[in-house]
Amino acid sequence: MPSRWRRTSTRGQSLVELALLLPILLMMAGGATDLARAYQAQLTLESAVRNAAEYVAASSADQATATTDARRIVCLESRPIPGFAAGPAPAGVEACTAPNVSVSSFAISTTAVGATTRNPIGSARVAGSIGFSTLVPWPFLPSGLTLSADATYSVVRGR
Repeated sequence: MPSRWRRTSTRGQSLVELALLLPILLMMAGGATDLARAYQAQLTLESAVRNAAEYVAASSADQATATTDARRIVCLESRPIPGFAAGPAPAGVEACTAPNVSVSSFAISTTAVGATTRNPIGSARVAGSIGFSTLVPWPFLPSGLTLSADATYSVVRGR
């Protein structure tokens, strides 16, 4: 008789434990999801900025072309990032409004070590940033985070 009474009196224990632990488990799952999204977005932005710096250093002719080329490459490669905003038609994706892209330095040098007039050294520094918002409003984080990346690339051109 006592074992039967003990069994029936603990029927609600599992439900109470679930009710107490479920919010904690959901917060952990939400945190893992937000962390994974932010990490993926950061890697994508870094890769896009690095590829843009490489292309600009190897192919662009002047600062204006370098800025246009860098924006086009970063915009095309950063489409999967949360917060990406395509630009107006007809350019759309190639002229995105987010992420922000800037070419802080661009130079083609024939006087640097290893450079010749036939094979100048091109160098570029490209920076990009984008706003990132989490799926879960975390009380200890600001409402919006900014992910940023910066890459410098130098290459001997014309080889």
